[in-house]
Amino acid sequence: MKKLYGKNIILTGASSGIGREMLNILSLYSDVKIVAVARHIENIPRIDGVIYPFSSDVSTSEGVDSVFEYAQTVFDKIDIFIANAGFAYLEKLNAPDWEHIEKIYNLNVFSPIYSLEKLVEKDSSPKIFVCTISGAGLAPLHGYSLYCSTKAALHQFVQTYRYEKKNSLQLTAVYPVATKTDFFDKATGKQGTPLPFPTQSAKTVAKKIIRGIELGKKNIYPSLLFKIFYPIGRAFPFLMKMYSLIEKKKTEKWLRS
Repeated sequence: MKKLYGKNIILTGASSGIGREMLNILSLYSDVKIVAVARHIENIPRIDGVIYPFSSDVSTSEGVDSVFEYAQTVFDKIDIFIANAGFAYLEKLNAPDWEHIEKIYNLNVFSPIYSLEKLVEKDSSPKIFVCTISGAGLAPLHGYSLYCSTKAALHQFVQTYRYEKKNSLQLTAVYPVATKTDFFDKATGKQGTPLPFPTQSAKTVAKKIIRGIELGKKNIYPSLLFKIFYPIGRAFPFLMKMYSLIEKKKTEKWLRS
């Protein structure tokens, strides 16, 4: 497959986890240029003519604007934008906290939507927009109310925008399951945070995302188990409820400890 050869790519959340693994794979394609975006870019390799690390907080409109402005200094046009940045809370919601809610929605929802608007603004040339959503946008998880709600909102936006987008835009939604990275430890600020079932490695997820982009897939489900179980769970809601209750028991036990 040569669909990604010679492409100009912006990748957010590129410093760790799925984003870093995607960066490693994409950098092997011939003649690609990648603006690799993260707040902390110390761990992103700079490869002349290939990888251009760029530090930005894309949870703000100013941060996203700066990414597009920098990209214009690196290449003449943007072919692919991969909106991968995001984070989670694992918590019990108690006291009202507007800023706490706003923080996760800014990065997980507003940022990718705004980035898509920037990508297609006044430009009808063929482009690819890839959005890392999550299986958590489709299945409720105890302790992740805000995270699940952000991913559900993003899922609904992407699936609805398909009816509004230009034919020249390939819009790809990705629904990974829990990845074996420090993502979930960051959600609690503690080591050993339990991962929801099922799990996959970030490298496996990254490979399947890039393969799905090459094949022009609308939706990518890196986990075959989730891809099979989810429609069954929708057809038989009690199964989804059982899954959620099992995850609830696991997380409550960990939170108590």
